Amino acid sequence: MQTIMAASSLKDSDLGRLGLETPISRIESELKKLWENDEAKTRASLINLAIYTEDSSVLADDNALLDRVAAEHSCRALLILALPEAQPPRARAWIQALCRPYHGRQAVCSEQISFVLEGGDATQVQNIVFAHLNSDLPLVVWWQADITKHFHERFYSRIDTLIIDSARWSDPAPQFDALLAALGEETARFDVRDLAWTRSHLMRTALAGCFQDANALQNLSKLRKLTITHLKGQRMTALLLAAWINRRLDMSLELELIEKDTGPALQRLILEGEGVRGDVRRDCDSSFVHVCTSCGQHEHKELLPADADSDAELVNEQLSRRGGSTLYSGMLPLIRAMLK
Repeated sequence: MQTIMAASSLKDSDLGRLGLETPISRIESELKKLWENDEAKTRASLINLAIYTEDSSVLADDNALLDRVAAEHSCRALLILALPEAQPPRARAWIQALCRPYHGRQAVCSEQISFVLEGGDATQVQNIVFAHLNSDLPLVVWWQADITKHFHERFYSRIDTLIIDSARWSDPAPQFDALLAALGEETARFDVRDLAWTRSHLMRTALAGCFQDANALQNLSKLRKLTITHLKGQRMTALLLAAWINRRLDMSLELELIEKDTGPALQRLILEGEGVRGDVRRDCDSSFVHVCTSCGQHEHKELLPADADSDAELVNEQLSRRGGSTLYSGMLPLIRAMLK
């Protein structure tokens, strides 16, 4: 479960980084003033990007992440910290421009609106989001809390892309149940992007490359065991990778997970059977993965780029691919079955 911290524990330094505190009723008029007072700044927006969290300890990190994402993707950014148990109920808001230079002089800027909602419920969250969207632009939401709380039909029926990170869930089974139920609703039109899945993108590509030659392909049926080494807290990332491998091979391999205290999220995977072995390894702090395939006396080695590490890189990668096809949604039932 997400840790909910009292409003009084919010740091003034974190709130100060959110920009200018503004009455909610005056947000749009104050945003206009940002552009009227500086002709060197040009407002740009291609999407609405909302981050929803119930953990005040990540407020500063999320604020910094939006700045990095806006440098790559112009947006109307909404940062929402909900504290349902805080009393008395109160809503506060801040505005700021996220700018980057363009052609050396003029600055291209995204708008960010941040909210701290104390004692609010799902309806308040929905109303806050809906009232401050650029209505003609798609809505991308990174939902950092449990799917089982405040993620209601009226809200997700408006979402175009939902970003989650299932590696953050301490109890993923009910979260996947809630996600599958939402996707089954007629009003749901969103696609799902899981950062835990994104973390394995290039490692999956590297593994597929292990078995491209004819000799390796002929020995796929001999594979029996899969071993994945992962960082502590990234078990879900490893399970997603295992689910993809089992689906691609159309078999159920013996699975061993090895947990490490340091290093990247995914550090090594070994596929092996009689006379055949595929090994994809990423060393600590390395920007590359080492690939080695052996079939009998034949051996192939390769060096390939590693996956992105930071949340900002992962989100930027998802936004760049938004609207494209994804294997993830089709894998959800298989992933859920592995959690029994």
